[in-house]
Amino acid sequence: MFELNPTFSFTLLGTYVIYVWTRPSRSEWLAVLIVAVGLRSVCLRLTGGFGAYYGVWWISWGAFLGIASMIVLAAQVVRLRGPERKSCRDTFNAGAVFPLSSLLIGYTVPLTIWLRPKTYDAFLLAFDGSLGFQPSFVLGRLLPWGSNAWGLTTVVYYALPLAGIITYAAHRTKRHQPVAILPLLLSLIVIGFAQYGAYPAVGPRYAYAAVYPQGQPDLAGVALQPMTVPASPRNCMPSLHLAGALVLWWNSRIWTRWARSLAGLFLLATAFSTLALGEHYLADLVVAFPFTLAFQAAWTTAIPVSQSARRRAFCAGVILTIGWLVLLRYGLRPFFASPVVPWVALLFTLAWCSKLESNLADLVQLRTAR
Repeated sequence: MFELNPTFSFTLLGTYVIYVWTRPSRSEWLAVLIVAVGLRSVCLRLTGGFGAYYGVWWISWGAFLGIASMIVLAAQVVRLRGPERKSCRDTFNAGAVFPLSSLLIGYTVPLTIWLRPKTYDAFLLAFDGSLGFQPSFVLGRLLPWGSNAWGLTTVVYYALPLAGIITYAAHRTKRHQPVAILPLLLSLIVIGFAQYGAYPAVGPRYAYAAVYPQGQPDLAGVALQPMTVPASPRNCMPSLHLAGALVLWWNSRIWTRWARSLAGLFLLATAFSTLALGEHYLADLVVAFPFTLAFQAAWTTAIPVSQSARRRAFCAGVILTIGWLVLLRYGLRPFFASPVVPWVALLFTLAWCSKLESNLADLVQLRTAR
């Protein structure tokens, strides 16, 4: 059966969100809805369905609303003149960039299997085990497969593109943007996917499919060496899902209190789902913090590069990211001395990155308040 990719559907729903943020007229809203209903009806007749995953009946609407928005915007670009035409063209371009990026990624991710046939999952499993337990296995056992809890967790995992696009849409309407969100997101994705080639990993759900999540490998019997995992994209280290949720959380300070609370809830839900679904190790989530911090500092344009707070955050993000990647490949033995060692390293990384980002945000607030 034909399956409409849920992640791509959420991406196109983000295109619709960008369109809605421009406050279109009632007739434009109606035009988008009519086109979306028509497209969905035709597609349903031709394919017979959109898939069998949890929430498909409403997630699939995102694809048709997004495509319909692009069609209506394209028609307005042709019909209108002057400033209104430019505004529609800018919105069309903003709405198109994320689906195009998603398509490009969708075609390039499988290349990681061919380029890196062996993965470093054993090293990540060993680090997580040095903490005294395996977080992804423990959380995975909390979700009975096939249950609504598992389905909702999966939806959170799918919804990352929408969260990033909402962040961009909210900042796009601001006259003075303290952070260049679009370059931040695009560079984060591009370099993140390049990083997958440098440290290939697939996640415990795929590397240890025979036992995940009910059992877990005996660390004493796991060889610390690259392992062959066929047919699974190497898109684990660092976790771009958590990186995207961090971008949403760190840049939600301009929102109302309830909206920022939702951003915080999404961050927690993303951290939980990435582990519980077996897509990532806790080590991936830890590295996502300094990795994201480097990009947040690089694109916080409200602060000059000469400011120490911006330089310090960027340098710390780069150094910590590289340091963790090296340790997780060549320097694991110190972590096995005692669970205290990996816990201290983990908590220090999270605390320092959070502090540096908070200092950066405080400085932005001072500058924009003037």
